[in-house]
Amino acid sequence: MTFSFQNRELPHECNLVGFSWLLEHFGLIAPLRAFSAISTKRLSSQTIQKNSWLIFDSAYRVENSTYAHLEFAIKHEVIDLLVLKLILKQFPKEELTYYISTNPKRILSKKIWFYYEFLLGEELPLEDLPVGKYDDLLDDKKYFTKKYPLKSKRHKINNNLLGTAHICPIIQRTKKLEEFVTSTLKTDVSTIVNGISKSLIRRASSFLLLADTQASFEIEGERVTRNRIENWGKIINQAGQKELSLKEIERLHSILLEDSRFVKIGLRDDEVFLGDRDRENRPIPEFIGAKSSDLNHLMSHWVELNSFLMNDEIDPVFHAVVVAFSFVYIHPLEDGNGRIHRYLLHHILAQRDFYPKGLIFPLSSVILDEIEKYRDILVTHTKPLMSMIEWKETQNGNVEILNETIDLYRFFNATESCEFIYEAVKKVIKETLPSELNYLNAFDRASLAINNIVAMPNNMVKMLITFMVQNGGKLSKRKREKYFELLSDDEIGLIEKIIRRELEDFI
Repeated sequence: MTFSFQNRELPHECNLVGFSWLLEHFGLIAPLRAFSAISTKRLSSQTIQKNSWLIFDSAYRVENSTYAHLEFAIKHEVIDLLVLKLILKQFPKEELTYYISTNPKRILSKKIWFYYEFLLGEELPLEDLPVGKYDDLLDDKKYFTKKYPLKSKRHKINNNLLGTAHICPIIQRTKKLEEFVTSTLKTDVSTIVNGISKSLIRRASSFLLLADTQASFEIEGERVTRNRIENWGKIINQAGQKELSLKEIERLHSILLEDSRFVKIGLRDDEVFLGDRDRENRPIPEFIGAKSSDLNHLMSHWVELNSFLMNDEIDPVFHAVVVAFSFVYIHPLEDGNGRIHRYLLHHILAQRDFYPKGLIFPLSSVILDEIEKYRDILVTHTKPLMSMIEWKETQNGNVEILNETIDLYRFFNATESCEFIYEAVKKVIKETLPSELNYLNAFDRASLAINNIVAMPNNMVKMLITFMVQNGGKLSKRKREKYFELLSDDEIGLIEKIIRRELEDFI
């Protein structure tokens, strides 16, 4: 008989282990992201990956008890704080206390004890450990951890989590992220702009800012007025200058929306969902944001998390990702969450001096180029949470959340989103920024050369170059007749040679 767990077929000759076993044992529905099983036979290696299952060799077998599987999960699986908290809530307190008390100085016992009290905010009837060695909560060979851990005297644990019990990300130490954090990307930006005139950098930033702002609205499927794009562009240009707070989010929201007749500025009073509606306007949610009554609590701790990461001097890109993606997962606003989420990436990178002042990082433009991957990352996190949200339709076509859901928005694994945004940062530094600077340099050389052939106002020269670059290096008959009929054939021929020579890479 084939056994399945959360609609996934268990591999042949395998049994559930760790988090999977515990969820099955307690009858819990939870959005487990990584599935583990243990083989009944020896394998060719300690672990093998088979579809969505990580299969452990039979040498890892554990006794069939809740505490043994809890220890296995803490030691061998990717830490999932949401799942862990759900399991610990169900774990008999007396049983947990008994197992820990048999050997409270054992590392796994200390960790389980700490996690219980940290996540549930409730102490077990155990005495504080006496003076002794402190052990790290997370293995820094597997995870990116806090630079300055908080010492828990009671448990003799170095709490090196990147957040608090109220909101906490997990970032795994992958090969790709290791390469990024040890790279020279930050210094590469300074190298690129070194020796470039301030006026050219300002021009490049102006073009990149416009492109980024347009892309951010396009990601949301919006076509907005030039005035609204320019207003939001001014805000992005000021990123990093003001401290993050709920009041600052409200200010940004009011500038983004402009018209507040139909949308409440600031934290919403009602629920919000992403998805569609049927023909009778009934909601078909793909994701539901945090309950409105939980927003003040969540967002105050979100602001606290930003300060927590700033003080710990975490990698700037990780910092930006954690703040921006936790914001969009909470979805605290009626509208505009996506655009402010992307603004926050700019804000943190600018505030952390990741790139020189006055420069713009067109991350939204790069995200737009990889829009499917970006959306997949968001959906991969949010879709599994829907199984834990009980809701009903309201009379006005919205949704009402019927159960307690606040923990769904506290804990998340930011590994994949960190890899994605770091890739975007790399593309900006290695491709987008150098290309824009090279184009402007080539444009200026072409402009100077054209002025040596014919005297024209600068605006006409710029328009001429733009038309010819767009048309493969030639001036179209229609554009010539409409704007440049006074130019002779010889002059056009010489100008086309200049364009091909100076702007060949951009034609």
